Amino acid sequence: MRVIETSAGENLAAFSRFLWQHRVAHRIFEERGQQIVELADPALAPEVREAFSAWQAGRLDLQSTMSGPARQPSGRSRVGQMLRSCPGVVAVLLVSLAIFPFALGLSEGRPGLLILALTIVDLRTHQSVELSTLFSDLEIWRWLTPIFVHFSVTHIAFNSVVVFDLGRRVESIQGTRQVVMNTHPVFGGLSGVAYGLLGYLLVMGKRFPEDPNWQLPPGLAIGLLVFLVVFSTGITEPFGLHVANAAHWTGLAAGAAVATVTKSKSQGVADAHG
Repeated sequence: MRVIETSAGENLAAFSRFLWQHRVAHRIFEERGQQIVELADPALAPEVREAFSAWQAGRLDLQSTMSGPARQPSGRSRVGQMLRSCPGVVAVLLVSLAIFPFALGLSEGRPGLLILALTIVDLRTHQSVELSTLFSDLEIWRWLTPIFVHFSVTHIAFNSVVVFDLGRRVESIQGTRQVVMNTHPVFGGLSGVAYGLLGYLLVMGKRFPEDPNWQLPPGLAIGLLVFLVVFSTGITEPFGLHVANAAHWTGLAAGAAVATVTKSKSQGVADAHG
């Protein structure tokens, strides 16, 4: 969670050592000419903002509060703290990874029983499906479970990275909620969810431009939108790569729609200049 934004010229080395001394996992990076302090644990945001403001105002002597050299947590500890900060996203990714081995035969026309139960329709009996069929069959879980089905290592790796990066931003503030539906029987993957999160973050960023918690790196947002437009042209289909473009566009629109009526639960960013 982003908690502080300050000028790129300010030396935050002492403040960073202070945070590590108190075992506050964080990272500092530059973005659009500003330095951003991001925490692994959003619950610590109020204390960190207060400490930063006190330091800026001269009320906090960082050197006197340190009893020894800064002790940075191990890489494993830092990863653990980050994972604990977004349990919902992690749970979705773990389920996808657990199901992936059972989906390997799907692209070759050899789906296992588990995958047959997770696709949008039962592939043994349906080649196509109407919305009325989805309502009448009452197998409601099929509206959600296709997001856990992936067709290749590249497919699950790309989706996992994007969903984790976007999802943790949303969940750290107000939780992750997005349902993806597509009416083609061979549909799967978290990419629809990823575009739902993208649409949500883009709209929240426009609604709350003063809050850096909602601001995405421009390269990430532009890259995902370019992929969406290019894939929608069907350019990949002659090579056997069929992309669930309807799910991507639906996810993007749904995420944006939800964001237009959602209140931000972010506490905002502290005044970085005291």
